[in-house]
Amino acid sequence: MFDLTPLLRSQPLKPKRRIKIVSRPTLLTRSSFIAMTPQTTQQSVSAGSFQFSRLVNGRPQKRSSLVEAMETDELRNATWMFVSPHDDDLCIGAGLLMQAAVQAGVDVQVVIVTDGCLGYCGSEQKDDIIEIRRNETLRSFEVLGIPNNHVNFLGFPDGGLTRFIGRRPARAGEPTVCEYTGLQNAFTHSLRELRPSRVFVPTKMDLHPDHQITHNELMISLFHASGQIWPELGDPLDVPMVHEMAVYCDFPSDPNLEIAGDNSAFEVKLESIMAYESQLQIAELVQRIREDGPYEYIRDVEFRLYSPRRYRSLFSAGN
Repeated sequence: MFDLTPLLRSQPLKPKRRIKIVSRPTLLTRSSFIAMTPQTTQQSVSAGSFQFSRLVNGRPQKRSSLVEAMETDELRNATWMFVSPHDDDLCIGAGLLMQAAVQAGVDVQVVIVTDGCLGYCGSEQKDDIIEIRRNETLRSFEVLGIPNNHVNFLGFPDGGLTRFIGRRPARAGEPTVCEYTGLQNAFTHSLRELRPSRVFVPTKMDLHPDHQITHNELMISLFHASGQIWPELGDPLDVPMVHEMAVYCDFPSDPNLEIAGDNSAFEVKLESIMAYESQLQIAELVQRIREDGPYEYIRDVEFRLYSPRRYRSLFSAGN
């Protein structure tokens, strides 16, 4: 996690809908959060806990289910891969969507890119923060209904992804798959191993370099994974559909899908974020998310591959 609280204070976000604003206490701790929050669990969340709306030609259209919202015939037993630069990014940007996917029978797989080594808020945490954050992460996704064996840790250093762009032979102590390291190596292996039909990742518009690098390296890895190179990393797969979520910064263009959760689903999302109790700023972030309301937005990513035929007509008129 990285603390953008000062930036968020200077640029307050306005809720897209009229909601009841909860007054901010002077100090909100995990214990006070639990005391003021109705206790909910995944058992109180159902497929009916969510509403969906998709933009079609610039106009919102209500969709009755996640199947309709994603414009697919079937979701049960489909695999969705959620890629998180830092361990808490997904519950912030897609905590409602992941719950809806679980309720729809989707095999939700989580890929955590960095190890959280820079996420300590006190000197007493410094030596143990990786283990602390890992345990918090497993608890967070349990709250969302995602079992521990669906949470995959890649183990790259927090704040140090620039050294792992691409693919190269691994040195001692580096994250390694088949004697190589690098984000493209790890993502290609994860894609071929998990074989998702859809991939979700934070937008590259986020300020943190780890978010930008994760997005860029994942995009090229989609094409590596669908090709014949690096056969030791697994069999090629069809390129999955790709979707972006916003975590801290806005989308590069308007999102396509809105997910709205009822109170039970929203409280489960907030509880999953509060699992990161080692982060002293987390309670304030939760309060801000509560004020913004139970809404998430997803943007479809489309690849526009180059073809000379696309431009031939531009230069043929005078011939």
